[in-house]
Amino acid sequence: MGVDPQVELAALQGDVPRSSAELVERLTELARFASRWSDLVSELQEPTRRLVGTAAAASVAVAARRAEEAFLELEVTLGDAQAARRTLPSVGMKSEDDQPVV
Repeated sequence: MGVDPQVELAALQGDVPRSSAELVERLTELARFASRWSDLVSELQEPTRRLVGTAAAASVAVAARRAEEAFLELEVTLGDAQAARRTLPSVGMKSEDDQPVV
């Protein structure tokens, strides 16, 4: 199966992102993990049907669909974060009244 998923998930934990760049990096890693998670759950559908039955396989199918939906939502969020990052003013900009631009 490759890399231990617990190790990968533990690597995603840490400090709260403090910049848009850190947020994009964290979302990218999490979306990649969610994609693999979705694939792993999907792969269990056929063995579950064969070994346990159709009702259990249907439950795995629902779990796989939800995992895929989570991945897609993270991809949308990542796209939004990347777009926002491109439109953010550079650090240190101030308005006419000498207030920081947010």
